[in-house]
Amino acid sequence: MPSKNFVEYAILLLFKDRNDHLFSFLIFSFIVFILSSVLFVSDSLQYDLIKSIKSQPQIVVENTRAGRAYEMHDGYIYDISRITGVSSVEGAVDGYYYFGQKRLWFHIIGDPNLAKDEMLIGQGVQKAMAELYYEDVFHFLTEERMIKVKINKIAPKGTNIISNDAIYLNPNTARAVLGMEVDEYSKLYVTVPNPNEVGEIALKIVEIYPTAKATSQADAIGAVHHLYYYKGGIFMILYVISMVSFFILLKNQISLVYGEKKKEIAILRSLGFCIKDIIALKFIQNIVVSVSAYLLGIALAYVYVFMANAPFLRNIFLGSELENSISLTPVIDLNLLFLIFIFGVIPFLAFVILPAWKIAISDMSEAVK
Repeated sequence: MPSKNFVEYAILLLFKDRNDHLFSFLIFSFIVFILSSVLFVSDSLQYDLIKSIKSQPQIVVENTRAGRAYEMHDGYIYDISRITGVSSVEGAVDGYYYFGQKRLWFHIIGDPNLAKDEMLIGQGVQKAMAELYYEDVFHFLTEERMIKVKINKIAPKGTNIISNDAIYLNPNTARAVLGMEVDEYSKLYVTVPNPNEVGEIALKIVEIYPTAKATSQADAIGAVHHLYYYKGGIFMILYVISMVSFFILLKNQISLVYGEKKKEIAILRSLGFCIKDIIALKFIQNIVVSVSAYLLGIALAYVYVFMANAPFLRNIFLGSELENSISLTPVIDLNLLFLIFIFGVIPFLAFVILPAWKIAISDMSEAVK
């Protein structure tokens, strides 16, 4: 265990040679900042989406024909509600409306709490409509007629991850906009009180209607994880490339610096410092540099993501054509931060200490002259 005086000497030496460590400190902080920002955004969006999925019924049923979504009718509700273990089946109207003037798709969702001539819109929809002066009333253009609906409310900003591109309409108005018949549904929400029966009931639904797709909460959550692991994986590859490039640059810089410092190490050896002391000296200096760079990168990422809402980066994950001003929920996965520490700080220390060790065990007689 190094003495207090030894640690103080190492810190004083670090501040004396701070310019030699500045390059590695800044680059390492930047890499940790980028990777932590990506993980923060990914984890936050996953958290909000999974929270939304868990608030829905246990199974969502959609019908397909020739690989495309196809409407369902009351007969589906009757048949599925007769399956043992199902407590209720609710039909829902859901689809997309093409806003040709802006070349955007709006998500139409049926809401029985709204009157036929009013709608609630997300903030992204509001901005897109306002650019064409649809501020109080909007006209939906269908094949048969033009439907005039009053813009009644704007969804709160806290729901933007779900509602940003959404228009909530009375189910009958939504059917008219989407070209559906009165007794048709886009989705069925199936409530199953016993979680252990969800998988079996989903299979029974598919047995009754082979063209139907029954998605349980677990399947939907798995799809969200898969999507964000894929997007996060792209950044992880970039991170690995950045780290390898950084360590190559670090190795070159250390070789130059330690070439100049060889005389200093030789003097320390002549003063009685053993190889273990030289290694301990370099370890203390560089653990301070790497940990402080790691903490700085994490802190900057937190401010960038959760206080500034990750401008530019969030659009890569959201992938919407509409401007989205969501507030990212602070979610931090300590296990991932620990992995960044392990795969960032430890290689950093290894690349710094190994050259110092090689110099310390070499012949010092030439360096002292």
